[in-house]
Amino acid sequence: MFDAHRLRVERVIARRTGDPQTAGDLAQDAFLRLARLPDGDAVQNPAGLLYVVADRIALDHCRAAKRQRLREVGPPGDDMPTAVPGADAVVERNQTMARLRGAIDALSPKTREVFLLYHVEGLTYRAIGERLGISPRTVEYHLRAALEQCRAHMKRRPPR
Repeated sequence: MFDAHRLRVERVIARRTGDPQTAGDLAQDAFLRLARLPDGDAVQNPAGLLYVVADRIALDHCRAAKRQRLREVGPPGDDMPTAVPGADAVVERNQTMARLRGAIDALSPKTREVFLLYHVEGLTYRAIGERLGISPRTVEYHLRAALEQCRAHMKRRPPR
């Protein structure tokens, strides 16, 4: 079994770990674990089990390598980027959203309604037209006007 599967097991492990240098050692470990099973003869598909064991060994190796890298680097500092936005980004986003709400609120009632039905509720031009009793062409006119007005509003300097 070792001769028949060794190269394929090494390739599987090398692909999983990205480290062809240690793939031979890890493959050998997979074969040893399989050989040490107390009921090895009872295994119906030893080759299939071999690949599962090899994959788990490779996964364990990757996890251990990641833990080692984290230990070497140390805890993240204040200058390290994080997935959580900083306070400045949150404040800026909130200000932008408030300005956008103001731009939408400044639209005429009919244009605002068309804009919200399209962008918030996701209705089609035809569905909006049927709901409001206007043509799809008029819906398009209101949407274009809304976008132009919102764009102009957002380009103006924010109040200090």
